[in-house]
Amino acid sequence: MKSQHIARLEEQLERLVEGAFTHVFGKKIQAHDIALELSRAMENNAEAGHPGDPRPLAPDHYTIALNAETLDHLLRRQPRLSEILGQHMVELAAGAGYRLDNRPVIELQADGALAAGRLVVRAWHTRRRQNTTALLQRVEPVETAPPPTNPHLLVNGSQPIPLRQPILNIGRSRDNHIILDDAAVSRHHLQLRLRQGRYMLFDTQSQTGTFVNGARVKEHALQPGDVIHIGSTRLVYMEDRPPGETETGTYPPVDDENT
Repeated sequence: MKSQHIARLEEQLERLVEGAFTHVFGKKIQAHDIALELSRAMENNAEAGHPGDPRPLAPDHYTIALNAETLDHLLRRQPRLSEILGQHMVELAAGAGYRLDNRPVIELQADGALAAGRLVVRAWHTRRRQNTTALLQRVEPVETAPPPTNPHLLVNGSQPIPLRQPILNIGRSRDNHIILDDAAVSRHHLQLRLRQGRYMLFDTQSQTGTFVNGARVKEHALQPGDVIHIGSTRLVYMEDRPPGETETGTYPPVDDENT
């Protein structure tokens, strides 16, 4: 179910677009379609606020892909359509309780694969995409120490997820190695990197922060049994100890009441 401010955003956006551009849209693309898809893109890609400003952070870059013929028709009727929609997004985001770090940019793109009545809207955070790209492309030194034995994460007590890559990204976006369905988790929330036989955790400039064993961290060398909280998601890092290291090869249980 959509939150109240998202529903209000859809209503306001639809009203403004209808009132300003009714003559632009033909029967196959309605103002309501634009309003609905823009609001969904804003909602799905908004990032959680922080203690200094709890308002959700709205994306600042949007693309609207349309059939080439439909797009040509729209731009001939209203050449400033992108600019005007961008101006409305500023007003509507503020009225719906969102904050913006940058003025929204809206790009209209022709897509020959789309039928005349279809459109696809995508949204992202320009600054965060740049920062994340720089982080993910960082070159790591060649690993020489043996990796941990069977490292894995337990997500909210579910089946273990094995960690098999030297670099793993975790967050809400679909391009992560581990995808979390949690609105309070950033699109690219944290990264695990294998360094000298141990997984290091790095918070990738998330909005709500990363907590290990109750303490907020930016960087942390993971130990078996570490409890990680991001958003409302609980991750427990585990690995198998080499044979002969302990008599039992087991770990003490995690106290759910204290985590």
